[in-house]
Amino acid sequence: MKNLVTTCLLILAATGVVFPAGERTAAGGRAAAMGGTSVANSDLWSLFNNPAGLAWLEHPLAGACFENHFLARQLMYEFLGGVLPFKGGVIGLLGSRYGNEQYNEFKAGICYAKKFGKHFSAGTQINYTRIHLTDNYGNKNIVSCEIGLLFQATRQITIGVQLVNPVPVKITMHPAEHLPATICTGLLCRFSNSFHMTVEAEKDTEHPVSLRAGAEYLVARPAKVRVGISTSPMSFTFGFGIETGRLTIDISSGYHQALGFSPAGSLSYSFR
Repeated sequence: MKNLVTTCLLILAATGVVFPAGERTAAGGRAAAMGGTSVANSDLWSLFNNPAGLAWLEHPLAGACFENHFLARQLMYEFLGGVLPFKGGVIGLLGSRYGNEQYNEFKAGICYAKKFGKHFSAGTQINYTRIHLTDNYGNKNIVSCEIGLLFQATRQITIGVQLVNPVPVKITMHPAEHLPATICTGLLCRFSNSFHMTVEAEKDTEHPVSLRAGAEYLVARPAKVRVGISTSPMSFTFGFGIETGRLTIDISSGYHQALGFSPAGSLSYSFR
């Protein structure tokens, strides 16, 4: 059975749908429903998607989410985070887990974001990652960083940029292997109070450029519906969100024509 699991993971890695240590992974049911677009958003899940987005939050938030790629237990992501705004900016704490007993990754991080004027914000983040392998391979402990920028050009247009692992971090010595450096940039367009679209592009040192797009429509308060598409690998996404007072619930799923569905969901609570 272990050999079968290993073989499946290798096949998935070859198709580009497994995310090795250090790669950028968008969090939150909203992002998962909109093709993975997330870098220009400003919500609790900016903890993972772009720390600069945290600077625009006005109230303490906490939440949890999951994403299960292709309904495989070995490809389960779990995210947890909280943010606290204060006079000098916003501070956030985060944690995530990926994998199973044979292979898993645990990440914990702290980030800080601040607005500069009425249109610009920046954020930085320090992460600790532990990679666990069975069969006497032991654990690997890694420290890395991220940088985020967000520019609200107008009330209708927001531009986001995130740099993940901009400083080279070595994972193995022989052969020498580093965490992949990633740049992701995106655009959020608000066409009205009820409808907006997002597009973004991501490139790392391991894979070709990935393009994504998503749309969100406010059907009737408090319900929103969302759709999206992404490349590398090609997948289609859909979902909905409900915001009732202090509680926000987002449910979504992606669909890959060969590997099937990838459900995701998130729950966040505002302490306003």
